[in-house]
Amino acid sequence: MPAPRTLGFVDGALAPWRGLAFVLGTPSTWPYAAVPAAIFVVLSAAIGALGVTLAQHATESLASAGSAWLVAGGWALRVVLWLLAAAVAVLVGLALAQPLSGPALDAIVERQELALGGRAHPKHPALATMLRGLRVNLLSLAATLSVIALLTLVEFAFAPAAVVTTPLKFVLSSLVLAWDVVDYPLGLRGMGVRARLAWFRAHVGLALGFGLSLGLVFLVPCAGLLLLPAGVAGATRIVIASEREDAARALGSARPPWLLD
Repeated sequence: MPAPRTLGFVDGALAPWRGLAFVLGTPSTWPYAAVPAAIFVVLSAAIGALGVTLAQHATESLASAGSAWLVAGGWALRVVLWLLAAAVAVLVGLALAQPLSGPALDAIVERQELALGGRAHPKHPALATMLRGLRVNLLSLAATLSVIALLTLVEFAFAPAAVVTTPLKFVLSSLVLAWDVVDYPLGLRGMGVRARLAWFRAHVGLALGFGLSLGLVFLVPCAGLLLLPAGVAGATRIVIASEREDAARALGSARPPWLLD
C-alpha cells in the first residue's frame, strides 16, 4: 500500500490560483467577490471627501487672507492636508474592507466547500462574522508590525543583517497573512485559537506556501484586496485537503490525488 503523500509547500502556493479559477468559473460567487473592493471604494471615498472638506475649512482663513504669502501658505497647507486625507482614507479603507466583507467571504467559502463535496456549516450572525474578522485582522496587523519593528531595529543596529532580516520580514508577514485568510474556513468550523495554532503547526509547509503566494500579490498596492476572494477559496481548498489527508492517514490509505485539483 503506498504511503500517503503529505500536503506541502507547492500545494499551498498553488491554492490561491486554484481558488481564483473557482471564483472566475462560478458566477454565483461574483457578487460576493465584488464586496471587498466595493466596500473599499465606498469607505475611501467617504473618508476622503470628509477629510478634504475638513482641510478646506481648516485653511479657509489662510487661503483667503489679504497677504500673498499667507494665501500661498494656506493653499500649500491645504494641498498637504488633502494628500494626508487621501492617504488616511486609503489606509482605513484597506484596513476595514476585509472584516466588513466577512459575510460575503464566508459565502465564498461555503460555495467552494460544497463544490468540493464538503458540508454546509451553521450560519453565523453577520455582526459576529464582521467582529471576528476585525479581531483577527487587528491581531495580525499588530503581530506583523511588532515583528517588522523588531527586525528593523536589528538592521539599524547592524546594517549587514538586512541580508537576513529583509527576507525574514517577508516570510513572517506571509505566515501572518496565511493565518488571516485561513481564518475564514477554520472560523466556520468553530475552531478556537488553540485548534487553529495546532492546524498551522501540523501544516506549516502548506501554510507557508499559501502565505508566500498571497504575499507576492499583496506587495502590489490594492491587488491583494482583489485577490482576497480567491484567497479564501484557496484557503478552503487547503483546509478540506488537510482534513481528508488526516482521515486518509488515519485509515492507512494514500491521499486521493484529486483533493486540490
